[in-house]
Amino acid sequence: MKGFKFKLDAVLKIRKLKEEQCKMAIGKIQVRIRELESYKAEHNAGIQRAYEDQEQALESGLSGQELQFHPFFVDGKRAHINVIDNEIADLKQDVAQMYEELKQLRADVKVIDEMKEKEKTKYKKALEKRQFEAIEEQVQNWRAIIK
Repeated sequence: MKGFKFKLDAVLKIRKLKEEQCKMAIGKIQVRIRELESYKAEHNAGIQRAYEDQEQALESGLSGQELQFHPFFVDGKRAHINVIDNEIADLKQDVAQMYEELKQLRADVKVIDEMKEKEKTKYKKALEKRQFEAIEEQVQNWRAIIK
């Protein structure tokens, strides 16, 4: 609407920007969680392959040193999976906190948007009233000229 200036427009823009940044941060964390879950699946598949390879090697003959390596390999993979699980849990906790922050940011933006709409409506009514008064004044002037 032409001529309408909302005093808190700058604040509204900043709040919307913060909301968008929060959404972006949540998205990045969720992408990271998916990456970690795929790494975890790869490690679980690696453990399964190790067991299958060990069974095949036992059938064809395997030295004692090679046989001793397998439990350390599996333990290392499981330890890495535990680290990944802990990181995923931390990231999920961060996402939950960010959703709470996003909820607050959305509420702030909504309040300011509602204030803007109220002021816009008020401005529009005042503008219409001035226009109506100007028309009435012109009509009165025309009636005076016609008489």
